Amino acid sequence: MTPKECRHNAEACLKLASETDEIYVKEALIELAAEFRILAERLERGSSAWRPREAAMAAFPKSWRRE
Repeated sequence: MTPKECRHNAEACLKLASETDEIYVKEALIELAAEFRILAERLERGSSAWRPREAAMAAFPKSWRRE
């Protein structure tokens, strides 16, 4: 994945977040957008250290997680 793709995905998440009335969905999409932006920055610095599962799980309320 490239930084450009990450930023594109972040923007897509924010667009979807703006279109939903479901608060948990909105929060999850905003969190995911932030993770995509962080990944883009890390890729630009030459580091791909990112844990997608942990990032995705962090987007959901603790009560929904199965850890």
